[in-house]
Amino acid sequence: MITFPPVPDGEALSVSATLYVIYRSCPQQALARLQGVYPPETIPSFRGSLAHRLFARHLTTGPIESENLPQACREEIGARDGHLNMKLTELGLNRPSNLARVVAEVGDLYERFRRLPTDRFRDAEVRLEAEVAPGVMLRGRVDAIFDDDEGAPVIVDWKTGIHLDDAETQLDFYAMAWAMIHDELPARAEAVSIPTGERVAIEPSIERAREVASSVASMVGELRGAFAAGTELERSAGPWCRWCPLLEGCREGTAAVEVLTAP
Repeated sequence: MITFPPVPDGEALSVSATLYVIYRSCPQQALARLQGVYPPETIPSFRGSLAHRLFARHLTTGPIESENLPQACREEIGARDGHLNMKLTELGLNRPSNLARVVAEVGDLYERFRRLPTDRFRDAEVRLEAEVAPGVMLRGRVDAIFDDDEGAPVIVDWKTGIHLDDAETQLDFYAMAWAMIHDELPARAEAVSIPTGERVAIEPSIERAREVASSVASMVGELRGAFAAGTELERSAGPWCRWCPLLEGCREGTAAVEVLTAP
């Protein structure tokens, strides 16, 4: 259905929706991420990850009663790869009182999630992975897949924040990756803000999926070229600069943050 465009040989790359979104905002930040430069862990990020695990648990094993939610959170923190458990000390959440506040906030998000319709649920936390060119792996994890009235897949991405600014770019990537891996287009892809109920949705087409594949291939080419030459890429300033690990020493980002935080 969709063929990934040719790309130059070079550094092995793991290409995710997150990397693509970052690249579309600031190419240099995407390059730095591949070089191991990440923003610091934050409590909102931890809270969002834990909430997502409860959402998946709800969909696959059933609702969690309020009195059982703290225990469910503890189980999810200690489960799987231990990813969340390793963050507790770094974020100061190894203190029971601090963790209790986060669990209460996750509980509020979960109660909002419970009100959403879940008819025709198919699967949760669905991994997308395919080598689309030598050394180029598309990777992603879709929060949930539902079926539409005709049984076609619908991609749903839960957002635990209120902002959906980058949602369409992320959904475009998921739809393209789904089409390449499953040889079918999803009927729809949508992002849902749990706190507000706001939705952003796209109806994928073959033409759009091919455009996104071309855009991703162009990104791969630029990133590989920068790796090979040891050069930087363009820096683009915007709201994302507030959380960028490259902010110190970046004139564009510093100026943007000054404007955004001015009284």
